[in-house]
Amino acid sequence: MKKDKILDLTQKYERIKKENEIIKNRISYIRLFIFLLIIISLILFFIYYKYMIIFPIITIGAFIYVSFIHRKYFIIVDDATFKLSVLKAYLNRFDDSFKKNSDSGLDLKSDSYLESDLDIYGKSSLFSYLSFAKTPYGRKFLSDALKGNIIKEDKLLRRQEAIKELTENFETTLTIEAASFKFSGINDSKKISILENAFNLVSNDIIFNKKTLFINVLLFIILIISIALAVLKMVNPYIPLVVLVVNYIISRMIFANIKPVSDAFVQVNDIFYGYNYLLDAVNSSEFKSEELVKLQRDTKKLSAHAIKHFRMLSSIVSTRNNFIFGFILNGIFLLDGVIIYLFKEWQKKYHRDFERAIKNIGHFEELISLATIGIVKEDSTTPKVSNIFTFRGIKHPLIEEKKCVANDFMFKGTNIITGSNMSGKTTFMRSIGVNYLLFLSGSEVSSLKFEAPIAKLFTSMKVVDDVNNNISTFYGEILRVKEICLYLKTNEPMIVLIDEIFKGTNTKDRITGAFAVAEKLIKGNALAIITTHDSELCEIKGVSNFYFLEHYEKDKIAFDYKIRTGVSNTRNAIYLLKMAGVIEE
Repeated sequence: MKKDKILDLTQKYERIKKENEIIKNRISYIRLFIFLLIIISLILFFIYYKYMIIFPIITIGAFIYVSFIHRKYFIIVDDATFKLSVLKAYLNRFDDSFKKNSDSGLDLKSDSYLESDLDIYGKSSLFSYLSFAKTPYGRKFLSDALKGNIIKEDKLLRRQEAIKELTENFETTLTIEAASFKFSGINDSKKISILENAFNLVSNDIIFNKKTLFINVLLFIILIISIALAVLKMVNPYIPLVVLVVNYIISRMIFANIKPVSDAFVQVNDIFYGYNYLLDAVNSSEFKSEELVKLQRDTKKLSAHAIKHFRMLSSIVSTRNNFIFGFILNGIFLLDGVIIYLFKEWQKKYHRDFERAIKNIGHFEELISLATIGIVKEDSTTPKVSNIFTFRGIKHPLIEEKKCVANDFMFKGTNIITGSNMSGKTTFMRSIGVNYLLFLSGSEVSSLKFEAPIAKLFTSMKVVDDVNNNISTFYGEILRVKEICLYLKTNEPMIVLIDEIFKGTNTKDRITGAFAVAEKLIKGNALAIITTHDSELCEIKGVSNFYFLEHYEKDKIAFDYKIRTGVSNTRNAIYLLKMAGVIEE
């Protein structure tokens, strides 16, 4: 049982956290005790001087050593804490608990029909169920993967292989996700514009030439000479101070373009501060699948040395932004010039690697999120690319698995599904649509078996009127059907899901329009499902008929939500109206 595995890991990390937290707290007390000894030893040293110098040295050395040990246990506890947060998030996926604190992804929503019809965004959406992405690019790439874009078969197979590896090597996945959760505590996960702005700043063409470097060196030498002459009492002692002020003014004039560099350091350093956890987690893992190996190889190009170098430069920039230190260091070394020179060197070597690594971290998060179905669902499988579209035991991934009724089905061209209200037609069709999007993303699907062609998916389900654009429900349906008919002319593979076709108009016009649409779909060899209450559509030549059925138990309506071959001959609208008290008995 997949839930049992996650519960076992939860117990394991709770034990690790508890045991190491006890040790960490004990070391904290020891460290405090040693700190008090340092104070006592320093007092004794100042009183007795020569005879007590050994005690401050010993106690300070002991404090540094104990602090190092304390940090080691702090990291262990910290790691266990974030892993427990991830495991809790997985456990919430086994029921509806995930909806409480999920990432709705609404900021990524577009005007696509698919997104509203299949509940891709929102608190109870596919995105919120799948997403473990915490970086801006991770969220964006996951969103892109759920848009139903057509993908080449070889790329799809590589993605499936990568996601399968992340599913099976759950400890590795957990380590990267824990780093993502840690990242999210100190970084904004949504503002991708901050990243893109930082990329632009890092790649800025900052002017710096050899003449400028020569001026830097010359002014520094002049200052040293003035100091030497002042020490030798050959010039007024105030001369070095004058040179210092002049150097500062010249530095600010020559290096007026320091602000873009300073801005770049401030923004990019903030980003680095969180991404180093993710970079360490990704680069220290071992992967076998082609896609993951390639991503890791490209990510490793941003070496630890590059990050260390950048942090060093960032520290210099912070010093420069302090007025007092900035004045002194610019006066002595013309610090702004040094910063620009070192930045240019870093930029030349690493700025492309920096952008690539940040984006690749996003791709890791995307693929990890798409592994959620395989990690959580008991009944899941890796789909196969096929010329036919068939599945066995399909379920809607957003319905609690033990409560969801599974169905088998094979597309036979255009299929008409009839059945009474609430019998399961729409949920069945959405189950197909959502799982098909998962298939195109490379994810496992909520099904025991799933074979499908790579095709364009079209839906017409949640059609509502648009007052602002003067579009009625019926005209909204027409616009969607028009899009389907236009794509039919391309003769490209397509899958069409239409719920309650033309429900926004009268019976006669609805049936006439539905006949025309169905005949176009049949002629275009589309794989389609149309649900309807109009049994007349079942008589269209070339369609295959299926239905859902209700039954009554002790005068109460009940459903088994199983699809059957044939045409429904039952209706329950009057019964439901009576139950609601609209119609009197």
